[in-house]
Amino acid sequence: MKNNGFTLPFILFIAFITILIVTGSASIFKTQIQYEKQLQNYYLASAELNLALLIAKDDSILADHFNIKYGSSKIECQSTDDTLSSFSCNITLENGYTLTKTTNP
Repeated sequence: MKNNGFTLPFILFIAFITILIVTGSASIFKTQIQYEKQLQNYYLASAELNLALLIAKDDSILADHFNIKYGSSKIECQSTDDTLSSFSCNITLENGYTLTKTTNP
């Protein structure tokens, strides 16, 4: 087979394009994993907050300001009105994720 000056640049070009595709795919995958972790943390914190408020409501410990420990999460709530119908709550999960949410028990 006869060598020519086109083969090496073509192979280098194909290798460069392949490296770009792999690097871009890895970056997209990493970003997707971060978004999924954020969503998981949000829904976990929201679910634990709702469950803790249900328990507090059933146990009649709703007050103007209260702290609850649900599982390994710490929840601090403060009433936003005098009728105790709406609460502004901060929930901190064991992994350090913090969510501030206004909710109705």
